[in-house]
Parts: sequence; C-alpha cells; structure tokens
Amino acid sequence: MNSLFAGHDRGGTSLLLRGAPGVGKTALLDAAAVRAADVGMRVLRASGVEFEAEMNFSALHQMLWPLRRHADRLAGHHRDVLDRIFGLAPGLSPDPLAASTAVLALLGEVTVERPLLMIADDMSWIDRASATALGFVVRRISDDPVVFLAAARTGTEGLWRQLRLPVHEIGPLAAQSAAELLDARWPGLTPTVRRRLLAEAAGNPLVLRELPAALSSRQRSGRDPLPALLPLFGRLEAVFASAVERLPAPTRTVLLVLRCTPPPTWPRFGRPRRIPRASTTSPWRSRRTW
Repeated sequence: MNSLFAGHDRGGTSLLLRGAPGVGKTALLDAAAVRAADVGMRVLRASGVEFEAEMNFSALHQMLWPLRRHADRLAGHHRDVLDRIFGLAPGLSPDPLAASTAVLALLGEVTVERPLLMIADDMSWIDRASATALGFVVRRISDDPVVFLAAARTGTEGLWRQLRLPVHEIGPLAAQSAAELLDARWPGLTPTVRRRLLAEAAGNPLVLRELPAALSSRQRSGRDPLPALLPLFGRLEAVFASAVERLPAPTRTVLLVLRCTPPPTWPRFGRPRRIPRASTTSPWRSRRTW
C-alpha cells in the first residue's frame, strides 16, 4: 500500500484489490484513505450498491459531490454536464463522452491544489454510466497526481474488467494471524470451539469476527454442543446471501438441494469390499467390483 503513495504527486497510479467476501478489501481501502489524508491528499470515495446499479451516474454522484462547488471554475459546457450529473439542473442524462470529459476537466482543476485519491469499492455494483466515466478517467491520468484504488469480489463481472487494472489478490489470513484475530475478538473460547471456528472461517476475517456471535454463550463456553452447521448471523448473512443470489439459477438449485439433503450415514451401507486387482488378460480391466 505504501508504494501506491510513494509517487502520488508525480503521476497517476491505479490498483484493483480483488478477493472473496469478508476477506478485508474494504478495511484496506479505509486504511488507504487514512494514509492518503496523512500525506495531504484529497480523498474521493464511492461504493457500489445493488439498488443503485441501474441509476445512471449514482456512483459518480457519490464520489464527486464534495467537488460540486469546484464545477463553477470550469467552462460552461462542462459545468452544465456536471450540474445534470449532480441533479442541480434539469435535462437529460449526459452522453458518456460529455460526462467523461467533464469529470476529467473537474479532476484536472482540483488536482492543481493537491494530489487526489479516488476510491471505488464493490466495483461490480457500480452503475454502467459511472463505470464508463471512471474508466475513461483512469486511462488518462498517467501524468496527473491521481491514485485510483478499487475493490471487487473474486468472480464478479463488470466494466472494470475491461480496464485491465493492475490486480492485487487479497487472500485469507495465515493460520497464526487468524488465531490471533479470533482470540482478540472472542477471548475465552474453549479449545474445541476455537478449533471448530478456525476451521469453519478458513482465515476469513469477517467470519472470524462475526461467526461466534451466532452462538450462545453456553455453546462458546463448551457447555452446549455446537450444531452440525453453524448458522450465519447479521453481516455474514447479508454478505454471503448476496453472493449466492448472483449465481446462476441452476447453481442455486444445486446448493439448495445439497443444503436440504442430510449427509449419508455411511455405516448403514457397510464398508466397501476390497477392490480386486484387474486381470491383465481380462477385457474388463477398467471394471471395479464393490
């Protein structure tokens, strides 16, 4: 992260953080915003959300709203376009090129004062009009003191893929770090419960923080047994349910069937018989008998 800001006053830099839900992308964006403010940069931020994904320029409105008064310094045609994006003037939604060039002009005006960090979180939910304008800008900031930092979930689609931004994959925590996070957030877990939670979380920071909250105090202390399937709770349910909803319908059906099907009780089937070695002269060499 420090390397992003090393030359922030010389030329444009961009980076995409990609990882699974709950792995800590937004926390890294928060840290970047604090770091940028500490070195004197202006921070503009937008976060994509599903219910605004069909609203033209909603993400751009969120990101650029703090700059709305700077638009008065621009040429009239750029100012008129930005006023329509901000909802300050009547008229049709501006066309992509007019919107993009107006945004580029606005950013060029404000970077004269100080360098700029632009943050776009949850890129897959950013509306198409905003994504187009941001892509236009990112491709033209190589000589400007602008850092563009974005985050997206692994496996999601969107116009951001066409930008070919440098990507940094955010993986799960290492075993030691995961244990330290769980112990700091939930001290006093019994060893059996602690091992189960670490195994279920698989290094995901959000799961490590939130999953124990779904258990009762008696379960966390080991006085009551843990359920076969640990329940989702609060933020976990919201984060992972939305990930499931994006899957194709056949995939969701398979997951539902698997969830509703009890695991097999292997002892009732008996142990499989030894697989005999196939005869080298038999025409059924690939056949196995159970």
